[in-house]
Amino acid sequence: MAFLLFLIFFVLPIGIIAYMRYKNRYISQSPWQHFFDDFQFSTQDFYSQVVEAIKKRQVPNVEIDRESFLQTHIASERREYLRIRRGESVFYICSAPFGTGSFVSNWFCVRREHFWEYIPLINKLAGTQRSSKSFYQIDTQAMYRSVVHTAVMEVLDGLTEAKGVRGLTELEKQYKD
Repeated sequence: MAFLLFLIFFVLPIGIIAYMRYKNRYISQSPWQHFFDDFQFSTQDFYSQVVEAIKKRQVPNVEIDRESFLQTHIASERREYLRIRRGESVFYICSAPFGTGSFVSNWFCVRREHFWEYIPLINKLAGTQRSSKSFYQIDTQAMYRSVVHTAVMEVLDGLTEAKGVRGLTELEKQYKD
């Protein structure tokens, strides 16, 4: 009887909380967005150019793919994002027409890898606790973030220059952390 109560009042609530937190597998750390007024460009061309800009930088262990997300609800259209992943670090990049212009966004996210990351003692023992990263892990994650953002900015600079549109200022290129 005591064991059953232990399961119901201790193990089950912890399991439910961990599962609910695990369902949201990505933690968005810093989005960047910009609207280009009266300037439209091909989403597919933009994605292709970003892929090439990242490949030329030879970043190790990068996986590049596309992923579709619902725009709002289950019956809404889907929006395709370029997904660039390196370990737990993921960029979702979107380019789309918006009114008379276009917008570009990139979302830097940290992917939650395992269910046990939400159980305090186990995540420490498994080495998945977010607060105990080595300097090397922090440095390589920061460099990955910088490389991808630089590649996106390089492509945008090329597109605006080719069309004679005002490019982004240094301030507009920065994350708003």
